[in-house]
Amino acid sequence: MTYRRLLVPVSPEQVLGPAFHQALAFADQQKAVVTLLTVVEDLEEIQELTKHSFTTLDLLDKATATYHQQLKEHVAVLRQQYPHITFGTQIRMGIPFIEIIKSAAESKADLIIIDTHRQHKQSACQWGSTTRHLMRKSPTPIWAIHHNQSKIQRVVASVDVTGEDSEGLNETILALAHEFASVNEASLYPCHAWRLETEGYLRKWNHCTDLDIALIAKELRSERSARLRNLLLPYEQLTTPVHSRLLEGDARKALPDFVRKEEIDLVIMGTLSRTGIAGFLMGNTAESMLDELQCSVITLKPKGFRSPILA
Repeated sequence: MTYRRLLVPVSPEQVLGPAFHQALAFADQQKAVVTLLTVVEDLEEIQELTKHSFTTLDLLDKATATYHQQLKEHVAVLRQQYPHITFGTQIRMGIPFIEIIKSAAESKADLIIIDTHRQHKQSACQWGSTTRHLMRKSPTPIWAIHHNQSKIQRVVASVDVTGEDSEGLNETILALAHEFASVNEASLYPCHAWRLETEGYLRKWNHCTDLDIALIAKELRSERSARLRNLLLPYEQLTTPVHSRLLEGDARKALPDFVRKEEIDLVIMGTLSRTGIAGFLMGNTAESMLDELQCSVITLKPKGFRSPILA
């Protein structure tokens, strides 16, 4: 797997702070093509201004020219720091998350890199609406970068081994996590968080005792552990340090707690809901975990995922 076509949305007036540099350092090592994209929002109010002395064309032309110049200035600085990156720029008009998804599809981008931190937020983990829309609806992986990190040293691959992985999402997550760990000379932590979800039913309807519950949990734990080991077989002979973890408890709490305790720099996870109901494109577990994670996050969809934006 190679990620050499990267799309970096830059909001109007946004400063390219330190958070971007962990991503650009990765791109430089990959000798990637990086496109800086600014989306000018097509506001309804602009149409109203045509009733006055302004014209829509003048306003949008001035905005486009200004933001295009801003991107060119960003590129001039970044080329000196990252000589192995081929930079490009693009200006689009419309709703930001829609135009980002369309641009990624048109350019066949491998990864969308977005800095969600804004000064009015208390922490970078409070993902904005554009980021959430992208994570829900984009077939292209999303890398939401944390503003306080400059180097990736520990990477978590959050996999789900509860059942058959028909879409191969676990393999995709693990392959990407290994690539990031290898490029950054980091440690890889494949993690599966689980608990005995049916404990309440077993106690109420099957009258299971504490001992019964403990034995059932032991068997399931053994099965999950074996599935996780099988998933990691292709990585046994590689040089990247691999430390697998079976985390017990609700994934929405167990994984963020592990990330904080181990000072993880990057979590790679899937975000597709299991319900299959149109519109529910990100599972509740993934949504809840995102609110708690204090690090950079890459979210993936299965290969067969089709975005409603591109339908």
